[in-house]
Parts: sequence; structure tokens; C-alpha cells
Amino acid sequence: MSSQARKHPEILAPAGNIDKLRFAVRYGADAVYLGGSAFNLRIRAGNFTREELELGIDFCRQNGVKSVFLLNAFLRENDIAPLKEYIKDIKNIRFDACVVSDPGMLLALREAGIETEFHLSTQMNTLNHISVKFWEDAGINRVVLGREASLEEIRAIRANTELDIEIFAHGALCVAYSGRCLLSRYLSGRDANHGDCAQPCRWKYRLIEEKRDNEFFEITEDEGGTEILSSKDLCLIELLPEYIKAGVSSFKIEGRMKSLYYAANTTRVYAQARDNAGSDAFASLLPFWKEELELVSHRPYTADLFNEFDNGGFTGVPYINKAMFMGYKLSTGDDKRSAWVKTANPIYANDELDAIFPLDKKNRDDRFRVLKILDSNNASLEMARPNGFYNILFDADVDDYAIFRKRETGKNQ
Repeated sequence: MSSQARKHPEILAPAGNIDKLRFAVRYGADAVYLGGSAFNLRIRAGNFTREELELGIDFCRQNGVKSVFLLNAFLRENDIAPLKEYIKDIKNIRFDACVVSDPGMLLALREAGIETEFHLSTQMNTLNHISVKFWEDAGINRVVLGREASLEEIRAIRANTELDIEIFAHGALCVAYSGRCLLSRYLSGRDANHGDCAQPCRWKYRLIEEKRDNEFFEITEDEGGTEILSSKDLCLIELLPEYIKAGVSSFKIEGRMKSLYYAANTTRVYAQARDNAGSDAFASLLPFWKEELELVSHRPYTADLFNEFDNGGFTGVPYINKAMFMGYKLSTGDDKRSAWVKTANPIYANDELDAIFPLDKKNRDDRFRVLKILDSNNASLEMARPNGFYNILFDADVDDYAIFRKRETGKNQ
């Protein structure tokens, strides 16, 4: 990749289902990553049927956005035959790249004649330029570095390779080394390395410390137990210009299992931050970006993996919810003030809702009041139920691609 291309690295957004894909694209993604029905590390995400894969990838191509398909599960011996059948089913789908973790997966895809870029998953914990060279020689086009990689290490790796470098920029971190965890399988029978993590690191624990020679570690506990295994969430928004200077090719946002609102809002923030990195506008826009990232569901943020340079101190990591995702506009209703809305949570007549939009040259975010709610039979209602479709009349014109939220300032859940 040329040095000029690195000045404008891509924003890679999560697409847990086809609706999230469409909104990530509309809200500024340069590429999206998505999984099918098998062999990816989020098997409980919505994921994509064969038909949805073709629709989603066609939508990406129509909008000049790349599609990155996930086959990043680790293979066990009894997976080989089902994998070969699955490859037959997806062989003719024209995704732009495929992410793999297991060298056996890479070999199986090549033997089946799959022709695409191959990206190496963060699960392979690549943390040095010699390893990058190994994978480049094996035919890998991009390496997703281990999340443990520091900024200094990224600079050193870039100085020794021209290969694409991708890093995670935002979202949940894993307590295990590069996500390789056996805890879920041990405690629940659900294999994290097959995409079925039960997230036991987020569970509440009560620990008894009987004896530790020559070492003291305080166990912090409240009435709910302790979250000593749980990590904070990653947020690199303030350091984005430094990572761009270091030569990062792609910034990935974690979150295929999170909401459509999360995918859209984080994507638009990081895309605008990328576009303004190195300009005077970056500092003036930073407070807006930070506020918007506070308004998606998250744990306390950190720019260092596990806050690992904070002297081993521990603080709680509760979820922070300062805004509730209410729904999104599907199409215009009877006039520009009315919209057919797919609801995510109950919406009541006279509710005051925020609406966010793609960050174009003008920030169109605004507040709207619900004047009337109609069902598909044109009957007036006092409440729109979750996961429904309603024609809602607002007090002002509502542009396309609106996503509605309700702020809950100061409230943590």
C-alpha cells in the first residue's frame, strides 16, 4: 500500500445482519465485515443466509463499499467435511476479502478455488514484523494485528512491511490473549473458538483469597459480586491521527452483535474523525465525537488494552447506557413529516426523540416530537410496540436514514 493510501485508511464496520449492513454503508463505512451461517466467531449474531449474503454484497458494490466475509473459526477434525460442503455453497459469492484464523481454513479455501483477498484474523495474535512476513509469504494480503499491539509496535511493524495492517479501533475487548479463551467452554460448554462465547469474563464472581505469598492484590467487590475478569471497552478516537501516522491501513469497529444504532453511530464518528485527522478541525470536533460515543451502549473506555499500564489497578466495568435505541426510518409516509418506522423499543405519543443522520458536510442531527402513531390499518395508537412497523407523524420533516434514540442522561444500566 502506498504512503498516500495510508493517509486515508478505511473504516471497517460491523454488519451483524443485512439491516445493520445497509445502515453502516449509509453512515460512512468504507468496508463491512459479515458472517454466514457457519464457521465465524459470532454464531449468535443475526448473520446472513445465502440469499442475504448476495443481497448485502450487491448493496455494498452498488455503493462502492467492500465486503469482508468471516471464516475465522478454528477447525476441529470433525469440522472438515462440513466445511467442504459449506465452501461449495458460498464459492460463487463475490466478497472482496475473506478473514481466516486457521491455516487449515486458508488451505481449504484455496484448494476449493476461492479467489479473493485473504485477511489474517486478530485471533492469530500477530505482534511482530517477522510474523507478518511469514503470513505474507503464505499469501495473506492483510494482517489484523493482535489487540495487544501497542502504537510503538505498530510503527515498528509498518517500518518493516508494505502489507496492509488492520487494527481494532473501538468496541469490546477480550480478557484472553487475542481472544483465545477456553473459559467459556469450561464453564458453559460453549466454545469461544467456534464463535459461541458465553462471555463468562462478564459474569459476576465472588472470590475468596486465602493466601498469596509475597504478593497482594485487592479484590474489589460490591453486592453484585466482582468483575475482575472483565475488560473495559476500547476507544481510540483521540489517538486516531497517531495511528494513521503509524501506517494503519484499516480501523475495525467491533460489534456485530450490537444494535443497528451502535453500528451506524460509531461508523459515522470514526469516518468523520478519519477524514479530519491532521486538520485543525479535529480538535474542535473531538468533543462531539466523544459525546456521541458516550451515547452508545458501552463499558468504561480505555485506549490501552485492559488499562495494562495503570499499575494493575482494578475498577468496575458496568455497562453505560445514556441513550436508548428507539427505531429507524424505513420510508416516508404521507408527507415529509411522517415516516414508516421500524421500532426497537416502545414509542409513545408526545415522546421527544433524537434523530441522528449520516455526517455529511452539515450535521443534520435534531430532536423531534411524536405527534401521532398509526398502524398499518391507519388506526391511531398511543404506543408503538417494539419490533413493529408504524407510520409516525413528527413535528418537523424527517430526512431519510434517520435513526431515533431517547436520551437517558446520567443513567447507567
